[in-house]
Amino acid sequence: MGRAMGDKTKSSKRAFRLTGFLACLFLISVSHLPVSAAEPPGIVVGRIYHAEGSLLRFVPEENDWVAAVKDAPFGVEDVLFTGSRGMAELIVPNGARIRIGNATQIQFISLTPDVSEIEVASGVARFYNKGTGTIIKAVTPFGYALADPDTVFDLYAGEASVEVVALKGHVRFVHAATNSRYDVEAGFPSILADQSKVSYGDGKIDPDWGRWNATREDFWRAKAGMGGQAAEYLPPGLRYDNNIFEEYGNWERVSYEGADRWFWRPTVVAGGWSPFTVGRWTYWYGDQTWIPVEPFGYITHHYGNWVYIRNRWYWAPPIVSGRMGSSLLDVGFFWFPGRVSWIHRGTHVGWVPLAPRENYYCHRDWGGPRTVVIGTANVSRFRSSTRDYAYIGQAVVVDRKHYYAGSNYSRVRVTGLKPSRLLNDYRTAAAIDIKVIGSIAQNRQRYNFANIKVNEKPHATAIDRIRRNRPAANESGRGDAALLQKQVMQLPEGRVDDGDRVEQPRGMNYVVPAGEVNRPRSDLRLQQRTIKGRKEGVSQVPPDQGNGREVLSPARSVPTKQTRAVRKPFLQPEKAEPERPLSVTPAKPVLQQKPGRKAPARAVPAPVRPSQTIQTITPKTSTSVQPRQPDRTRSERALPVKKREQQEKLVLPSGSKPATPTRPAQTERTRQDRLTPAVSDRQKQPGSVKKPEVKETTPVKPLPQRLAPSKPAKPEKKKTDDPTPARQDQPDKPDQQHERDRTKTQPYSR
Repeated sequence: MGRAMGDKTKSSKRAFRLTGFLACLFLISVSHLPVSAAEPPGIVVGRIYHAEGSLLRFVPEENDWVAAVKDAPFGVEDVLFTGSRGMAELIVPNGARIRIGNATQIQFISLTPDVSEIEVASGVARFYNKGTGTIIKAVTPFGYALADPDTVFDLYAGEASVEVVALKGHVRFVHAATNSRYDVEAGFPSILADQSKVSYGDGKIDPDWGRWNATREDFWRAKAGMGGQAAEYLPPGLRYDNNIFEEYGNWERVSYEGADRWFWRPTVVAGGWSPFTVGRWTYWYGDQTWIPVEPFGYITHHYGNWVYIRNRWYWAPPIVSGRMGSSLLDVGFFWFPGRVSWIHRGTHVGWVPLAPRENYYCHRDWGGPRTVVIGTANVSRFRSSTRDYAYIGQAVVVDRKHYYAGSNYSRVRVTGLKPSRLLNDYRTAAAIDIKVIGSIAQNRQRYNFANIKVNEKPHATAIDRIRRNRPAANESGRGDAALLQKQVMQLPEGRVDDGDRVEQPRGMNYVVPAGEVNRPRSDLRLQQRTIKGRKEGVSQVPPDQGNGREVLSPARSVPTKQTRAVRKPFLQPEKAEPERPLSVTPAKPVLQQKPGRKAPARAVPAPVRPSQTIQTITPKTSTSVQPRQPDRTRSERALPVKKREQQEKLVLPSGSKPATPTRPAQTERTRQDRLTPAVSDRQKQPGSVKKPEVKETTPVKPLPQRLAPSKPAKPEKKKTDDPTPARQDQPDKPDQQHERDRTKTQPYSR
């Protein structure tokens, strides 16, 4: 019995050891899987999609600014600044879109597949979160805003305060001083914050800013309606430009590597065209980066791969893991500065487009299975030959003096080079360095995105914030959306200070002539400006109420969602506006008057249409009927009685004397008339007048003498239609004063 038990134990141990051995073999086999099967995501790089006016990029190597252009890239640590008349629209492939207004400085702190963190130092910016799992974090000196997918919000950053306006969805604002969380929703008041407190804002947007954004929305709406076949082959992050492929080329089925593939071929190009010719090279992020000029150049030169088949260039689009095994070529979804290899000889420098299976040498790990990072340690071990490149016969060669000087290398390209000469006479290089271009270190044009001279730049004080943010950018290079959401939701909810309102954001105009950027700030007169431009803003409504467009009209409804008691609705009662002095001009008579009597000088809000009837009210003896008060404007209804009486005195002609005082009964009746609430326009029907309300009050005797002149009328004069103003150097007669009082008690229709 004991021997059987021992044999059973030994067999169990052998089985356990065998299981462990098999598990080890499995782990080893997994670790030796192809690199492309478990390739980490590459660096996220944004794109300047649209630019108007002046747009600058800060170059830390030179401590200077250069002009940024359309289709130029941006990444972590990059700083962009718009001039006094600059606008720009930026796209991040994770679904974030940013628009910046004039005199705005932004810095990119973190760009990952699920987080876009941007610091807005000053100016105005609009953020669109069109990603599925992306979080946008907009940082200011007074706190930061966190936006979930399918949200839109504006951010106005000033020197002493910031305002967050939600246009669509729900945005959370974290106040830096109190470390408290505030919710901002579309259709509700905005949030104003400074260094110590938080208050509600008016929730309006700048009128000019709103109109420019509406124009951009019209552009995207028209673009979305074009459609195109490219959506079937492009990854979701690149489908916003699918119409470009339909307009400038065709998708063709081509045999490549023993299988039929779907490639795109440009058709609107010159004869003998090749990639990496219409544009320029620039030194960005440590590598030679291509800045295209062609409309289709950005996506086709930074994603996917070019292949040369049947004496034609085709572009293979990048694919995601879900498209593996399809008719597309296995090219991963990675961004590259420009997949080429370098050759040189004497004063000539050239580049060769790489085939899909050839290595790309660079100074930063952009991702992908064929990326080889080089540095000072391994650059000397670089061994390559021109015979290693499949497309060496299609190399682009120029004189090195033209390398950083132009934007179209097809004009300065060295022609007549035979493939045999390229194979035998040219040497390869891992990168463009001093061995390839001897004076590259002294060439300041290598940082240029275009040959644009910058005449105005930000003052040196605007660079201080850039230096302070650089350590934060290095630490938060890899953000995590779930972690950010968790941290914010754990913060206590703050209470808005209704008593002391934060001032509207005001910024400083740091743009100065290029030669004065280093002058002491005390010697310059930097002007302060209101971020919103004008005091009157435009009420916003969520973009989804206008087919994606911010409707420039007041919102007519508020969300039905139940909110806390501390939350105020967006639509607040309008404050009474100060009434403008009424001009002294004669008006057409609204009541029948006797011949020979002039119409009193008073302003009529609206002319009476011929189809409308005018009714008079005759007081009764038993009860006092309060005649209907003329429908005043909103500002008139909001004024107190005393103040309105004072303003009514202002309509008298200059130089006239006060009117003759009325009798006590007459004064009491006028007071009752003024206290009668006005009937709104919605209660009135065209062509009729609603009957006045009857209240039981002390009977007042009729005053027939008010309807008759106290003195004999002057001789009748010839009546004309000329609305010439009455002479203002004569005081009102008693009968004129009675006529004015009688007119005030009579209703009129608009």
